[in-house]
Amino acid sequence: MNLLRDLKDTEPARPRAFEEARAVLRAAMAVEGKPETKSRRRAPWGMRRTVGVGAAALVAAAAAAALVVTSASAPGKPPVKTAAPAAANPILAKLAANITPLRAKASGDATLEIRNQSPTSSSLGSNGIGLYTDDGTYYWGNDKKALRRAIAQKSGGDDIFKRDIAVALYAVKGDIDTARARMAVSNLAPGTNPADGERAKTEKLKALAKARGKKYVPPKPLTPEQQKQITDNHIWTNAVDALIAAPENPQVRAGVLRIMATMPKVKVTKTTTAGQPTLKLVDSWSATGKITETLVINAGTGQPVASTSSGSDMSPATDYYHNSRVRLADVAAGKF
Repeated sequence: MNLLRDLKDTEPARPRAFEEARAVLRAAMAVEGKPETKSRRRAPWGMRRTVGVGAAALVAAAAAAALVVTSASAPGKPPVKTAAPAAANPILAKLAANITPLRAKASGDATLEIRNQSPTSSSLGSNGIGLYTDDGTYYWGNDKKALRRAIAQKSGGDDIFKRDIAVALYAVKGDIDTARARMAVSNLAPGTNPADGERAKTEKLKALAKARGKKYVPPKPLTPEQQKQITDNHIWTNAVDALIAAPENPQVRAGVLRIMATMPKVKVTKTTTAGQPTLKLVDSWSATGKITETLVINAGTGQPVASTSSGSDMSPATDYYHNSRVRLADVAAGKF
């Protein structure tokens, strides 16, 4: 059963939402003692992993995953500002300050991304190949031919990455609390009523429970601390998406780093990856099952190097980013 596939009609899933939901599912499976199956399903937005899980755990985890994927802002109201800590992370703040004066000089009008499990090889792997245009449009294919087909069919998803990037650019010199509030909901299209999506998800969860002869049990109301954690998770997720979508734009990197520097639970460690100095950023949330995400960036440029997702009773899965600048027209013509 593909959890997020069953919820696809309510809101487009984000590239890493599948990993987050999988972490929640693993937490539920740990309770039931059910093993994970090894089958995998491919999807345009990233890797959708299928799991074997009992109905009760599925319904509970689905409800929890819905909280991770969607925004918790109130319908018809502007994003709620969450105050940044008094002292920003000095390492990230310094890197953001160093990058801020820079301007984009990269050739081409798009970034070609190969995401695999090797820190040194850019060989095409099971994650396929993605293309982010400089305006934030995203195309994906499991191979070069499929990528060209997606471009020809204009299958570029919605404007999620465009909104993420816009907030990152604002964050460079804008009010940081406003930037955080906007980033927390940048996955939602303007005018979206989150309550509509929640009602639709509830109906789907009820149907799932009924189909399995189980009674639907609604999730408990969130505590203020849980709500804060979920908002923090949204800020992290959307900020990372902006960084991945525009890795060659120093202004986007500076804005993302400025936001990351205000996140109180983010731990930063100086590391080395494939012989290059890097910074490891780690954040975790327990509101919907233990979720931990690690982002590795270049210590001098802030460009993304790797990311790792893990959860309760789940082995970490690391993806490395191999980016190159291209022209959209050349990729469409097969010249890449």
